Amino acid sequence: HGPSRNRWTCDTEFAAETMEQKIKIPRSFKLLEEYDYAVGKENKTKISGQHKGLINYGLMDYTRESKDPLGSWRGIIIGIQGKQSGELLYNFEISIPKNYPDAAPIVRFKGPKMDMPAIDSRGYVNLSRLPGFTWTADKWIADVLMEIRKNMNNPICLRTSTQRAREGNYF
Repeated sequence: HGPSRNRWTCDTEFAAETMEQKIKIPRSFKLLEEYDYAVGKENKTKISGQHKGLINYGLMDYTRESKDPLGSWRGIIIGIQGKQSGELLYNFEISIPKNYPDAAPIVRFKGPKMDMPAIDSRGYVNLSRLPGFTWTADKWIADVLMEIRKNMNNPICLRTSTQRAREGNYF
């Protein structure tokens, strides 16, 4: 006979194993929390460090007929201060997929146009082209926006942003 195991020990081990699994938060709960952070409820925000006060976002206006009142967002990013991009306000819209937060939000810049490897010619951001960034369900919309702004400091982005805006080139 090996060492005897107490029934409670086995149950406790099983409970600990199941508690380690992540609890899936419903889309609407996560988005309501996202909204609270976006509007600064109780002075809380997910925008931090060098980005604080330079990224603003929130829900789009919606009507009673809206099928997904938490699914459309918009905002602005003020470019990197002291650089050409810092002269501009970059307008964007965010679409939230039905399988959010497992799937990343879809960010589309409306203007002005900028040269940034992660942004295509229609203004859509390809998150996989943001160096060192990977979307996971525990990230926030703010994480995406801060990463985009951080990448605005890339010399490729700074080269033509202001010039294109002055020429009236928008997405």
